[in-house]
Amino acid sequence: MRLTDQNLSEQLRITTQEIERRKQLFGLTADDEALLAKAQPAVSERLDAIVEEFYKFQINTPEIERLIGDAETLARLKKHLARYLLSLFGGRYDDIYVLSRLRVGLVHSRIGVPPRLYVPSVHTLLEILRRHVGGPVAGGQCNACLPVLRALEKIMLFDLSLVFDTYMQALAGQVERGRADLEAYAKGLEQEVARRTRQLEEQATHDPLTGLPNRRSLFESLRRETAHAARHGTPLTLAYMDLDGFKAVNDHLGHQEGDRVLVALAQALKATLRVEDLPARMGGDEFCAVLPGVDLDQAEAVMRRLFTAFEALRAPQGGQDPPVTVSAGLAALELDAPQAPETLARQADQAMYRAKALPGHAVARAGGDTAGG
Repeated sequence: MRLTDQNLSEQLRITTQEIERRKQLFGLTADDEALLAKAQPAVSERLDAIVEEFYKFQINTPEIERLIGDAETLARLKKHLARYLLSLFGGRYDDIYVLSRLRVGLVHSRIGVPPRLYVPSVHTLLEILRRHVGGPVAGGQCNACLPVLRALEKIMLFDLSLVFDTYMQALAGQVERGRADLEAYAKGLEQEVARRTRQLEEQATHDPLTGLPNRRSLFESLRRETAHAARHGTPLTLAYMDLDGFKAVNDHLGHQEGDRVLVALAQALKATLRVEDLPARMGGDEFCAVLPGVDLDQAEAVMRRLFTAFEALRAPQGGQDPPVTVSAGLAALELDAPQAPETLARQADQAMYRAKALPGHAVARAGGDTAGG
């Protein structure tokens, strides 16, 4: 059930039985209630004096004066206190009376009156009522006024317990809201840390311009794939690529156009290679690709498709851009005596330099043939 569907008594589970139990705990009897009701006429006669005396004392406390704030609020508070005093001596302390006291506690909690100010205020009111009620009710006889004053203490302590229930409910609500806010903040922080961690990992393992894995990531994958190929006896080829004419693009058209050339080759690699292959940017205008399960003939065919894809993506405007071609070197893993990843990369790099000696797109095999495109 929603909180707005319940009154304060229902929210705090203060039933008729609970009210009677509390009265018993404070020793508030039917005789006490009758004594308080009998005192109501005397309180009514002195009502304005009691209210004025109480608030004269209250506004002399700077903290309380700041909480009250203005003359209109003070006037409203005086009216509320007058009504409360009449109900305090009404002699009937049922569920309606209890609900009114709970509302008072809720209002004080919401406007920021702390218990350390509220409790002394109750004590002040009790002392004022002792002076105004005791003698007149008992006809000036102190012995006769004591039962009335004891009953007054009981009902005011009864009221105070109800007010504190609402204070504690408000505090529990604040704690719950704080807990929910903290959990939401912690969850958001956790998500942000995870996002930033992924971002940092991405920055540590990927080239920011092309989005391809970087040199470090390539060698991690190459070690893993060469070990797998050697263990299962499956082919593996490493392709090493370099852009010819790239410097001329940077020199004549600027680095922004050079970046577009690099991105075009990265896109061509992504479009040409399989999911299980790993393209990477080694740095500058050098790229690599690990091709697991691919022999040299198949790798050469992959490079031919790459050349075509790159040409389509490069598409110089008006034929005025300096020509840029790709030279590729291929090195296959020797399954009988597998090379170290660094050795395989060096062999592919050397083959790539032999391919650069040919015009246009070219591919060369380590220790083998060289072919132009």
